[in-house]
Amino acid sequence: MGLFLQFLILILVVIVVLAEIYRAKFENNKESKDERGWELIYKAKSLSYSILSGGLIIGVVIVGALKLLPYGGFIFIMMGAYFIQSIASSIYLYQAKKV
Repeated sequence: MGLFLQFLILILVVIVVLAEIYRAKFENNKESKDERGWELIYKAKSLSYSILSGGLIIGVVIVGALKLLPYGGFIFIMMGAYFIQSIASSIYLYQAKKV
């Protein structure tokens, strides 16, 4: 793996950690305890599950049905789906909180 790719993966991991910290802080905040906060958390989790389900389906199709990647590639697809859902749900919470 090239140095540039390792650097990109490290940046992505840092962004995911920051996104998870933001989401955890929001969920423990007083603002999340009211009705609007519960609704935002519910919608963010719904978005997360949709992204993870989509990643799982895409992984099964690419690896299992179409055989475009070896079976080891499934883990990377799922890891990417996890990273995307983590970042997307935090962005959603941030945007919805501002409104």
